[in-house]
Amino acid sequence: MTGIRWRWEERDFGFRFKAGSGRSIAECYQASNAGDFYIVPPGQRKFERTQMEMLATGSTIPPAPNFVANPWRNYDRHWDWIESADGICINYAGCLHQEEIDRREDEGVARAREFVIRLMDRPGPVLITVALTQQLHRELMGDIYPFGGEWRTVALHKGDGPTKWPLPAGGIAPLMEVFERDILSRTPFINADENAVYLFVSELMNELLAIHPFREGNGRMAFILGDLILMQNDLLPLSEYDEHRHQEAYYAACEAGRLGRDYEPLRILIAEWEKEALQHWEGESDGQ
Repeated sequence: MTGIRWRWEERDFGFRFKAGSGRSIAECYQASNAGDFYIVPPGQRKFERTQMEMLATGSTIPPAPNFVANPWRNYDRHWDWIESADGICINYAGCLHQEEIDRREDEGVARAREFVIRLMDRPGPVLITVALTQQLHRELMGDIYPFGGEWRTVALHKGDGPTKWPLPAGGIAPLMEVFERDILSRTPFINADENAVYLFVSELMNELLAIHPFREGNGRMAFILGDLILMQNDLLPLSEYDEHRHQEAYYAACEAGRLGRDYEPLRILIAEWEKEALQHWEGESDGQ
C-alpha cells in the first residue's frame, strides 16, 4: 500500500488512488479492506476537481483493485444526510467503525475543553453568543465531520426511543436567534448564589438540547457550555460522562426541560455532580 495516505490526514473521505484502467482519479475511494475501492459518481462529488486531483497527488494504485459498493447512503445530498447502513455519519477518516469514531470524538471533546480554558484566560468573563457556540462545535467536531459548526438539516431521534427532534420548516437558525435573545444574552452569568448558577446552567443546557441544533455532539456541547458558565463562577467543570451514571434521571430531566421548561430536575443533578467534582478534587489535593 505504499503511496496511499489516510484521508484523515487530507481531510477527505476514505483512500484514493492516482490512476488506473480508464477510471477518473476523482471517482475512486478505498473501502474498508485493503485493495477494495468504491466509486463516487462525478455528479455526487463534494469537492472541486482540482482539489480532488491535488489530494490524489503522490498516491499510487494498488495491483488489481476490487470495486465494491459505496457504503455511504444519500451521497448526493447535504453532508448531514450521508451515513452508512449502520447510521455512522460520513467522516474525514472514511471510518465505518463506531469504536474508532468514539475515539475520535473523545479527542474532539479534549480540544473543545482546551478551547474553553483559553477563553477563561481572557480578561473578564466571555459573553456566550451563537457564533461562539458554532466555534466551539467546530473545535468539538470539525476535525471529525464536514458539518462541524453547521446547523443540522435533518430530523433527529435518539436510538429507538420516542424522543425526536424534527427539522423546523424555517431551519435551525431562527430557533438559535431566539435562544441567543432569551438565554445567551444573559451571559456572562455571574452570581454568588451557586444554586442560581446551577439553575441557569440547567436552563441553557435544556433549551440547547430541546433545539438539538447540530447533527452530532449536542449533549457534549451542552455540557461544555455549562462548564464555561460554572468556571466563570469559580466552580468546577463537570465530567463529560457523569450523566451516564444517572442516565435515567438525566434523560428524565432533559425531557422535563424539553416538554415543560422545568429546569429544576437537571439543576438538582448539576448540584449533585458539582458536589462530587469538589469531593474528587479535594481528595486529589489531600493525596498530594
